[in-house]
Amino acid sequence: MIRSNRLHAFLLAAFCLMTCMGGGCPMQMPTPGPEGPPGPMGTDGQLRIYGNGSAGARVVSSDENWNDASQAPINLQFTDLTISAGATLMLPSGMTIRCTGTFTNNGNIVVRIGADGGFAGQDGPGNDDLANGPVDPVAGIGTIAAQAGDAGDNAAARFGGRGGFGISEFEARQVTTVATAAGGGGAAAGTDASGGVTDNKGSAGGGGVRILVMGAITNSADATVSADGAEGEGGGGAGGVIIMASMTSITNAGAISANGGDGEAGDSNEGPSGGGGGGIVHFLAPTITNSGTATVAGGAAGAVGPGVSAVDRFGGGGGGASGGSGGNGGIVPAGANPTPLAATGGASGFVLQSQLDPTSLF
Repeated sequence: MIRSNRLHAFLLAAFCLMTCMGGGCPMQMPTPGPEGPPGPMGTDGQLRIYGNGSAGARVVSSDENWNDASQAPINLQFTDLTISAGATLMLPSGMTIRCTGTFTNNGNIVVRIGADGGFAGQDGPGNDDLANGPVDPVAGIGTIAAQAGDAGDNAAARFGGRGGFGISEFEARQVTTVATAAGGGGAAAGTDASGGVTDNKGSAGGGGVRILVMGAITNSADATVSADGAEGEGGGGAGGVIIMASMTSITNAGAISANGGDGEAGDSNEGPSGGGGGGIVHFLAPTITNSGTATVAGGAAGAVGPGVSAVDRFGGGGGGASGGSGGNGGIVPAGANPTPLAATGGASGFVLQSQLDPTSLF
């Protein structure tokens, strides 16, 4: 019985197929109905740069160090982020903060240094199994890293190191991302040919931070944001990179800085070192109000010092580069107790304003 039913179904299907091929199919396809109304417009995919707000609102009401894994949030996609007055928030270099709402700083934000300075001493007491050759500083966004000073005895002049080369304003406007290495590191004063100096290095460059916000960005009066280069060891570190981008508005009534660090002063065995170049601060928003300060100064040259009396001596190290170029290290003339020539300070960086909707740029 079952086989008979299957055979009947098969024969019926075959008959219908043959009839259709002959143009007389009794089983007509249904006519499509009218097209329904379009659905609601989806969210613009470009808005993903501001995050999805999945971290919710966060208030930094007391000091927090996000370089410490025990304090740092895993999710940086906030709705609103607020730093309270009197609180200091330490950030790692290379961080991007995203907000679907607002970003308000009433306190202090400090970006950690990024690019390492150069090294030219021994590897340290008790570590003679490691290489003690010179290590170049990290260039950061500079086009050429700073150069260490010359080294040798007092029979000839010992030249200072060249400062790193910065980038142009046009190039600075194209910087829309940040990495750990932002401002370039400064170079050491010189290579320790005799092995008598165990700690001869340059200063680290300033770090980078990017803040992308759909609503308003506000840096209140008395609030600060800094990404300055380090100073005092060899060539000064260059200033870092601070990018603030809002789909709505930016108001800076406080102080924002990405300054280069000062070079090390000359002493009895080395000439003065150059200052670090200034960094980059870039505001991007349809409405920008900058009634506060934004500084990207180059670091000062190290002081000449008392004169070089050591037989083995170094020319000063060059300063790191960022938006501005680093300063050159000072020359130490030949002779028993010469006075070094002066080093030079770092060049200023760039404070930039782009009055537009920045969404498509990121």
